[in-house]
Amino acid sequence: MVRQTAALGILLALVAGWVGGALAGPAGFRGAAAFGGLAVVLQAAAVALAAPKIGVGDYQGFLSRWAAGIGLRFLGVVALPVAVLTDRAAFPPLPSALGFIAVLVPLLFFEIRRFR
Repeated sequence: MVRQTAALGILLALVAGWVGGALAGPAGFRGAAAFGGLAVVLQAAAVALAAPKIGVGDYQGFLSRWAAGIGLRFLGVVALPVAVLTDRAAFPPLPSALGFIAVLVPLLFFEIRRFR
């Protein structure tokens, strides 16, 4: 599941970079692709954390791994304003945010398949 998530995420990050480039030129491509790539890495790590099978009634183990995955994704939410405030020319706000969201949200829906 991690490899499938990463492959889909890389494709989405490239598309997000292309759209970011169309919106804001080379800096938009760089920002959207960078934060799309960050979303891929964070989501793949979160999927890898949730990968171990849980036993019947092992809600404590499931919730701790789920919370760790949420924490990983939150790191991306924190990294976005830090990067924009640090170097706004390299990471334009709109393309960078769209790159992150446009990759993370579809990957979250893709992850739901695992829990069916």
